[in-house]
Amino acid sequence: MNLKKKLILIGICVAIILIVFMVNVMRRMKVEPEKEPVVVVKENIITRGEAYRLLSYLDYDKATRESLPIGFTYVNQNMSDWYDTYVNAVWKMGLIESNVTITPKEALTYGTCKILIDNLILKKTEYQNVYTGLSFEFTNAEEEMPIKEFVELYEAILAATLENQNPIQKKTLFVLGREVSEDGKDRMVTDSGKYYYLNAKNYETYYKQMQQTLSPTDNTSQENNLVSETDGNGEVVKSEAENKETENKDVENTQAENKVAENGGTEEVMADGKILPEAENISKESIASTFLDKGIHVLVRGQEIIYITSETVEKIILRNVWIQLGEGRMVDTFISGIHKNFDAKFSLSNDIEKVIGDITIEDRKVVQISVKPDLIHGKVLQTGEDFIEIEGYGKVPLEEEYKIYKIFGEITQELTGSILVGYEATDFVVSGGKISAALITESIKAENIRVLLKTTDFKSIYHDKVEFTSNSDFTVSSKEKETSYTAGEIVTVELGDEMLSDGRIKITTTSDQGKIQLLSVTRDSKNPKYRGNIEIAEGEKGLLVVNELPLEEYLYAVIPSEMPTYYGMEPLKVQAVCARSYAYKHLLANSLSEYGAHVDDSVSYQVYNNIAENEDSILAVKDTYGKVIKYEEDVITAYYFSTSCGHTTGVQSVWANGEATPYLSGKLMALEVDKEGTKEQLEIINSYQDLADEENFRSFLNEKEFETYDSEFNWYRWNVTIDAEDIKKTVDKTLLKRYNANPDLIQTMTKAPEDGKEAVFESIPIETVGDIEDVSVLKRETGGIISELLITGSKNTIKVKTEYNIRVFLAPTNSIVIRKDLSEVGDLSLLPSAFFVVDEKKEGGKLLSISLLGGGYGHGVGMSQNGVKALADTGKEYEEIITYFYEGTEMGFIYE
Repeated sequence: MNLKKKLILIGICVAIILIVFMVNVMRRMKVEPEKEPVVVVKENIITRGEAYRLLSYLDYDKATRESLPIGFTYVNQNMSDWYDTYVNAVWKMGLIESNVTITPKEALTYGTCKILIDNLILKKTEYQNVYTGLSFEFTNAEEEMPIKEFVELYEAILAATLENQNPIQKKTLFVLGREVSEDGKDRMVTDSGKYYYLNAKNYETYYKQMQQTLSPTDNTSQENNLVSETDGNGEVVKSEAENKETENKDVENTQAENKVAENGGTEEVMADGKILPEAENISKESIASTFLDKGIHVLVRGQEIIYITSETVEKIILRNVWIQLGEGRMVDTFISGIHKNFDAKFSLSNDIEKVIGDITIEDRKVVQISVKPDLIHGKVLQTGEDFIEIEGYGKVPLEEEYKIYKIFGEITQELTGSILVGYEATDFVVSGGKISAALITESIKAENIRVLLKTTDFKSIYHDKVEFTSNSDFTVSSKEKETSYTAGEIVTVELGDEMLSDGRIKITTTSDQGKIQLLSVTRDSKNPKYRGNIEIAEGEKGLLVVNELPLEEYLYAVIPSEMPTYYGMEPLKVQAVCARSYAYKHLLANSLSEYGAHVDDSVSYQVYNNIAENEDSILAVKDTYGKVIKYEEDVITAYYFSTSCGHTTGVQSVWANGEATPYLSGKLMALEVDKEGTKEQLEIINSYQDLADEENFRSFLNEKEFETYDSEFNWYRWNVTIDAEDIKKTVDKTLLKRYNANPDLIQTMTKAPEDGKEAVFESIPIETVGDIEDVSVLKRETGGIISELLITGSKNTIKVKTEYNIRVFLAPTNSIVIRKDLSEVGDLSLLPSAFFVVDEKKEGGKLLSISLLGGGYGHGVGMSQNGVKALADTGKEYEEIITYFYEGTEMGFIYE
């Protein structure tokens, strides 16, 4: 064959090979156009992503971690949905830089780990000795790090964490099942509640290896150091060490499970280059299903499982379980919010039904039930963290694993603290002198409310002494004694008084029309008189005084204290419905149960009896009897305030934990434009829909022609000039107090902005900012309200969050506030509102004073009381006014 033919044949062969290759490529692209390459994960080597996940729990809980902004780029973008929350937390802790590219699957090396932990030690000095006593050294910076050794290091970090600062806990959980939460995340249902576990790992194998390395002669798990529990008869349950030889685990399955979890459960898993066959059927749910009806030792932060350290083989005692029915070898229970059937190892000695008991589980079978049949019943007077005070029984301590069940209708397990003070709708199961469980037997008709009465000028909840009388005959009674008094007699009770030796005392009038007058308290220059009864109890720092009375009668004295009764009947009806809704929500929330009350009588809730009831306030309450505001069948918290700046704001813009709510979203309170309204009016209205912009809000405050429903009231516009020295005094005086109230809301600059990077702020306690150098707005929200203020001082710069803190720090205590009508108001301990703009006066670079132009009085959420007056003056009735302020709501009734 000549050369030419050979070249032709070679060319044809090459062409065929290329065609086949291209066809295969095209076929593969067509069938699998977006398939990710198989990720190879080396067995027993910790990934960087897993290391970041574990470290993030040291500083961040689930909610806080997930709220952090994304600050990284990823090689594998498909991993970012689970990976970024952890890596951002580690960046926020200052352990890694934000401008790096992160490879989630890259194995952690000793060198990388050393850098991370060294950075952690710089941040928290208590970790400086974590390397001491480890069974390994950081020898080769490029060498990959075994999971076993990182877990050992992690345990050393936890051991070094100060006990009162360690948010990570070791717990033993009994797995009852799994559920999907409202946010679509899997949760493991256990006897101790419900736990998120999506990225949790089972590290039992590595704990065994670690323990063997640390103690070669000891084959027991470190969990064996836990104190053994006892069964209901005091018999010691076998420890894990005694039962360890009976344990039979599938280690390969556990390791495969770990690999799937590390890969997000979506990719093929390789171990030493081989596919693990078990991995194909393992999913995220397998951790819950693998340990179903078993006990596990875990590390948790809040309601999130970090990882599993081992499975327990000792008996598990489920405390204070609602047993719906037990017969034969079947036990039907309700626990942690789910119905759960157990098989008994042997037949029950007798049938049981609707009781509370402790259930002992061994090898997934019930081996013992201890029923608790003793019940007590009475009016709940006070609830604490470790006791409930019940009328006739005093303060009864709670068991550590005390439970609350609602047993009427569909059974539910309630949150601790849901036992409503002032009512008798609950039976209490008692064992060994302690309350094991509370059984709510009927729905609450919120007819009575309990009000914590403060001292004169609302300065404190604790009274040094209580002096009282009545306009009718009255009695003073305790648990063991009752004394009668005639109308007008004066009784004085002081801390340590003999009358309090039996616990709290109760003052009751003999006439339904009788009122109790507190002579040791002043309201509006008078001694207030109260309907209902008065209770006095000893508190931590003095005497606590609680007024219990019907909810409707409570409102008689709320309305005149919150709104001038000369405003007219329609505004008073609006106030009655709002006040009733507000009180009802706090009543059911048991807001002050630790003091034996639902609300107090100050601006912290609703002002009560600062101005006495009158005929108009009583009529407004009676005309709206039982009416409340509802949104989607739920009674709303009907926030209200004095005067708007012309625009209300959203609840999330005012309170740190406020969640955006449709009926409390904020609105421009422009006067209605009739059909003849000009185009110019509509354009002005549209231009002021968004007041979060600084210049637009300044223009709005200075607008002279534009009218809203609050325009005619004095607090609609105000201005004040405050000396820099006065601001310094106020800030220094209140700085630590406000920080201690909520550290997250007072943040100090720890790193100034540079090279295009933003400043770094941290919540740390400081005593002063030094001389005030600058005051500026950092963040403005719906309606123009300021939610973040920057105060720059010669020593520190602080970021102040929430309108209340801002109003405190800029309180015009030594300045005169000039209102719209040029009237002057002094001695204010709080700035009228956080709707203002700032202008500074400086001389030679030194700040001399700031001038504030503002609008409105109050927090600005919900209903403007003066706006109600203006709307009523246009002829609108109370129900229409209510829906104007709370859009999308409707009227409801609470006494059905």
